[in-house]
Amino acid sequence: MVHRSPSDRPAPRILIVGGGFGGAYCAQALERKLRAGEAEVVLLDRNNYFIFHPLLVEAGTGSLEPRHAVVAIRAFLDRTRFVMGEVIDVELDGRRVVYCPPGGAGSLRLAYDHLVLAPGSVTRLPDVPGLRERGFEMKSLSDAVRLRDHAIRQLERADASTDESVRRRLLHLVVVGGNFTGVEVAGEFQVFLRRASRRYRRVDRDEVAITMVELGSRILPALDEELAGYATDRMMRRGIRIELGSSVARIDDGLVTLTNGETLESETVIWCAGIAPSPLLDRLPLLRDGRGYLVCDRDLRVSGRSEVWAIGDSAVNPGPDGVSYPATAQHAVRQGAHLADNLARVLRGRPTRPCDIRSRGELAALGCRTGVAKVFGLKLSGFPAWFLWRSVYLLKMPGLARKVRVALDWSMDLVFAREAVELGLTSGSGRDRPDPCGRPPSPGEPAGR
Repeated sequence: MVHRSPSDRPAPRILIVGGGFGGAYCAQALERKLRAGEAEVVLLDRNNYFIFHPLLVEAGTGSLEPRHAVVAIRAFLDRTRFVMGEVIDVELDGRRVVYCPPGGAGSLRLAYDHLVLAPGSVTRLPDVPGLRERGFEMKSLSDAVRLRDHAIRQLERADASTDESVRRRLLHLVVVGGNFTGVEVAGEFQVFLRRASRRYRRVDRDEVAITMVELGSRILPALDEELAGYATDRMMRRGIRIELGSSVARIDDGLVTLTNGETLESETVIWCAGIAPSPLLDRLPLLRDGRGYLVCDRDLRVSGRSEVWAIGDSAVNPGPDGVSYPATAQHAVRQGAHLADNLARVLRGRPTRPCDIRSRGELAALGCRTGVAKVFGLKLSGFPAWFLWRSVYLLKMPGLARKVRVALDWSMDLVFAREAVELGLTSGSGRDRPDPCGRPPSPGEPAGR
């Protein structure tokens, strides 16, 4: 089924696949740049929201209400048509996208004149034995909630044990990857667990341990060495162990083996070590590099295609020096805005412009109201950097109502203690979990999935 054939379309159609930072902000910029009726903009995504990723870890640790870290696409956009569905295939010759709508009732086709690919990325999971079965990710809201529920359950299990060695194994978190996400996960979850431990009589706060494993020679490689050194020093002073030049080789039940041969007693491995392009790209006959990312020209077109464009995590968008822009929210948003300008130029018969982006800076939260930042060449650390981190992302949060909600969440967190309670929304937690004693569910109680 085709929604609309090219012959009866009143205006060219720009179809954006992916409603993350790049796709959503590209659609919003197109609404500003295109006149009414000049083109039809359609955004296709499997979810009707996008995650405000900089606040994902805080949503997981409870300093922010989880629903305040997501933005409704329909409310974010005005004139853009939103279509919810899972992309199955792209018929490049026929200029149509094949997708499955919610409910899986067959497949539909959506024609386009220009196609924007912004499907985002997934966590890169190498072939480490035990990783897919026992590892945790931090890529989606469900990942954050699942890790929170697991951490709280580990506290409950530790409080039920009289063996100190068992408690230390249960409360030992191994974070793999010393990038922005890994550093924030390590810092915030240490604070969260140590504060929550006050309500558990058998648990000592010093039994909470965090080990960060980084393959490189230092953490936060995107920052300069001075700020990365400050972050390392602050985290180590708080008791976070940082293991450099190593990674995880194997994950067993209660035991983590590193590539240097060392073993760590832990039941919680959080994998933050890199990203991989969207699996959707495997089904598209487009030019990709050796890692599977779409190769693009300087104006954000996919190389070899005049009507296909790509931005965000799954695309290699080179800067003026030939080096591709990093996969960050900041760059995805600005690529989306630049692509909207180029699409408007093409529709009006004007030449496109190369995408030149100069980074405005980087910020990282370390937990305990400390952070590191480099903004417009100015370096900050400690509380000023943390305050700047929160201020910047509060201003970037779409919508006045959501800004107020986030500000209220943060204000309440400064005054009142967080509640260490499972949300019970993820598989394997709450009532979805099979009874640990093997008993059948009570009448009216759902069985474990």
